[in-house]
Amino acid sequence: MNQNFMIDKNLIRKICDYADLKDDEIVLEIGAGTGNLTTELSKRCRKVIAIERDERLVNFLIKRFKDDSKVNIIKGDAIKISFPEFDKIVANLPYSISRKITEKILTHKFNTAILVEQKEFAEKLITKPKTTNYRAISVIVQASSDVEILDYIGRNVFFPVPAIDSVIVKVVQKFPAEEKFIKFVKEMFNRRNKILRNFYGKRIYELTPDEIYELWKTSKNLLSK
Repeated sequence: MNQNFMIDKNLIRKICDYADLKDDEIVLEIGAGTGNLTTELSKRCRKVIAIERDERLVNFLIKRFKDDSKVNIIKGDAIKISFPEFDKIVANLPYSISRKITEKILTHKFNTAILVEQKEFAEKLITKPKTTNYRAISVIVQASSDVEILDYIGRNVFFPVPAIDSVIVKVVQKFPAEEKFIKFVKEMFNRRNKILRNFYGKRIYELTPDEIYELWKTSKNLLSK
């Protein structure tokens, strides 16, 4: 399964509080697990779309929510399947797919995402230029969204207890990130030490997310002429 399930009700309520859910909103949950977070979400919004790939867990979820018309269980790999429309994302993301699923989330239109992420990965989302942790994912997230770490989570609120630390991350989208932009940023960071002589003589890892986004827009416009 490769999942760590949230078992602390206080943590689950806190995560839902951070999401500030409205009763007319549709929430996407990725990695529903045993449905502990799903249960609280369904009390606070119009509909929960809960994605889970493990067949045993899917069968368990179907039985658990058979009388809850607000919960829609989808069996599938969140990396591969198409997402339906939604307003917010609230999810305890499987650590093994953190980067890929975060990139995919950013290409979709949404209001707010409240994500439980691995601490080491989450710190890359908020890190600044000119630092070792400043990566392609830092630029992709910060160019398209406002992102912050809201809280740090103890390991004992999960079962099984993970060997790594976790945090709660809030992402407020400014605009969906185009897949071409994501590809552009990744290609740039394959040469992160390269000096861009036409851009103030800065190295790539010294550019801010907004500067890289403007550089991409400029290159896109030149190619379209």
